[in-house]
Amino acid sequence: MGKSLYISDLDGTLLDRSGEVSPRTAEGLRKLIDAGIAFTVASARSYFSIRKLFGDLELQLPIIEFNGAFITDFKTGEHLEINSLGQDLGEELFDRVLTFGQRPFVCSFDGREDCLHYDQLINPGMIWYEQRRREAGDTRLRHTPELRRTMAEQVVSLTVMDQDESAVRRLRDELYRTYGDGLQLYCYENEYAKGTFWLTIHHQRASKHIAMQSLRDRWAPGAETVAIGDNFNDVMMLTHADRAIAVDNAVAEIRALAHSVIDHHGEDSVVRFLEQDFGGN
Repeated sequence: MGKSLYISDLDGTLLDRSGEVSPRTAEGLRKLIDAGIAFTVASARSYFSIRKLFGDLELQLPIIEFNGAFITDFKTGEHLEINSLGQDLGEELFDRVLTFGQRPFVCSFDGREDCLHYDQLINPGMIWYEQRRREAGDTRLRHTPELRRTMAEQVVSLTVMDQDESAVRRLRDELYRTYGDGLQLYCYENEYAKGTFWLTIHHQRASKHIAMQSLRDRWAPGAETVAIGDNFNDVMMLTHADRAIAVDNAVAEIRALAHSVIDHHGEDSVVRFLEQDFGGN
């Protein structure tokens, strides 16, 4: 069997039930990396969050963050590929979000560093998220009263949060009617803050599957791609992978397209799969 490139989602997949890298998973990954496995992660999370999760565990390959908006060097934080919305589209989207009575968090790269901008915290979900980021010491966090001006930066996502699921879905549906496949839209309940619904808005090229293919072509040419996931933002990545692996807790759409279903993410199932599969190569 030829070389395999393994790419795993984080939340609900590689991470444990509390959203952390368990000691068992960290130990297993460290040994696998020392043995030469080609492994990385693809997540909706930011580099700041991913780097903090892994601590002193060093991934050798770049990571995919913000659902494919960035491909980032794990050791340095340098963005190797950026799929931003662009100023004109960003301003259009920002204005549409406001007409629906929402205020977004804006994730961007300003040419020097990553930023997480916000102006008003208008509901409990936004307040929770801002507090969580502040408590984590997230250096991206910025209170920015003139929020629309940040569209001049390389904006990779607008994120709307609300306790009213129908309001979030109405905005998602309106954006899809207007832009179709010109955007990547992910609408879901935050698993760490139940009752809060998120909509993340990205450029059409900010997709895990596009980033997976780019990463394979640049850093592991000719490798078989093995993608592991659980949720709707993993569908395209698993669809385009040579082998698709679902965890037992995955949504029905992921389970239906998977070549194999492994145990629940809370059972360190991903690292156990990697140990077995890589050892057989």
